[in-house]
Amino acid sequence: MVMDFGVLTTVSADAAAPTALLVAGHHFMARPSHHAAPAAEAKPSEIDVYRETFLRYAGYSNELGEAFGPLLPRAVPFSYVVAIIYVVADTIDKSRKAYGGAKYEEDALTACALIEGLDALIWQLAASVALPGFTIHQVVAITVTLLESFERAGGAYDVVPTLVGLAAIPMIVEPLDELAEVLMEAGPRKLWGPYLDACRL
Repeated sequence: MVMDFGVLTTVSADAAAPTALLVAGHHFMARPSHHAAPAAEAKPSEIDVYRETFLRYAGYSNELGEAFGPLLPRAVPFSYVVAIIYVVADTIDKSRKAYGGAKYEEDALTACALIEGLDALIWQLAASVALPGFTIHQVVAITVTLLESFERAGGAYDVVPTLVGLAAIPMIVEPLDELAEVLMEAGPRKLWGPYLDACRL
C-alpha cells in the first residue's frame, strides 16, 4: 500500500493551515509575556464562571461536533449552536461586569462596556469556535483521506477519525487560545485600547 501523489498533495494542503496556526500558537506560548485570555476586572474572590469553571467546556462543543462529524454529521450544526450560545453568554457577562464595575468614568461607561463585550465576543469566536473548529475539521478530514487511500474505510475503521479528532482537542486548545490573544493584541485592541485607557478612573 503506497500513498499516491494526489493523496499526498491533498493531505499536505489540508494540513498546511492548521499546522501553521498551531506552530504560531506554540511560538507565542514560549514568550515571556505569555498570559491567559483577558476578562473583565473582577473582585479577587470572584470566579469567572464562563472561563474558570466547567462552563468553559461549552466553548469546545463545536470541536466535539467536528470530531464526531463522520459518525454523527447532523450533530455538527447543533454543536456550533451550543458554542455560539456560550460565546454570547460570556459576551453579555463581560459587558455587564464592565458596566457595573468601577473601572470607567460615568460619561464613558456605556461605550466602554460595549467595547469590553465586543472584545470578549471576538476573542471567544476566534479561540472557542473558529480556530479550533477549523483545526479539528481538518484533522478529521486528513484522517478520512488517509484511511480511504489505504482502503481502510468502513466498518470498525469508521471510528478512527473521531478518535483522532478527540485526541487532538487537548493538544490544540492552549496554543490556539494564545494565538487568538496575540491576534487581538495586534488588531482590535490597538484600536480601542487607547480609548479605554483614557477613560479609566
